[in-house]
Amino acid sequence: MGLKSSLSAFLLKKAEAHHTPVLDVGFVPSLPSRILDADEPHPETTPLASSADVEGQTFVICYVNAKAAQSTRRITMHALKRTPEARVLLFARCAETREVMSFRADRIKYCMDITGEVYEPPAMFLVEIFGLGPSDAALLAAESAGRGVTWPPKDEAFSVLRQQLRNELTLLTAMAESDGQVSLAESAAILAYAHGRSELLGIHLDEARTHKLQGFIRRLRPTEQQISAAIDEISARSVKAQMDVVLACSEVMLADGLAHAEEIELLEKIQADLVQG
Repeated sequence: MGLKSSLSAFLLKKAEAHHTPVLDVGFVPSLPSRILDADEPHPETTPLASSADVEGQTFVICYVNAKAAQSTRRITMHALKRTPEARVLLFARCAETREVMSFRADRIKYCMDITGEVYEPPAMFLVEIFGLGPSDAALLAAESAGRGVTWPPKDEAFSVLRQQLRNELTLLTAMAESDGQVSLAESAAILAYAHGRSELLGIHLDEARTHKLQGFIRRLRPTEQQISAAIDEISARSVKAQMDVVLACSEVMLADGLAHAEEIELLEKIQADLVQG
């Protein structure tokens, strides 16, 4: 169908370009060298039970490796896993080395969000953006300054909302970030769509949840795997449901007034194919 064939080719081509994430503030990476200076790979890792919302989240880390070399870099998450020694590893693509690397959570000195806000120690920030439950939160913070914190119960309703909207948010964000950045106007358009969907799902988006969801959207940089999975799932929906997503894509694309001719042509073609199909 139009959505799967046309949108897939367009978004995956954008993802393959690997745009360097753009922050709201100036950022100059600091690496002691261009070598891959994260820890050695851990082949026997297992995913954390409550880490379904990790992939695509993008932020800055200040990392101290096994040789005490400190670096600051932008990373886009692929997965959050644990080793047999109960250490938490962040598997992520480093924007500076352009490689997928593993980072031990207890060796992250601080994190910086897209907005420039710094979190030191980083445990509370990581737990919130990953939506971890108390047990996984305690594991992540076990060897950091977050040790001893009593973690609040997981917001299950918010987690359900993120899971229900995961594929739509993936496509909407992928449309928005052609220049490596999701603008405030674009994130507001995506958030408006999420508000409408949350009402249909019977989940109330209060101020705190809205703030968390906006942060999730602004730091989301969908991976190729996320985009492919989202397109596969949405293209299996009814034509009307697909049209709803396409219309939302067009609203996001036009939100900051910077729509390109090829993007408009793409959406018009998809819409025509869906109507004919």
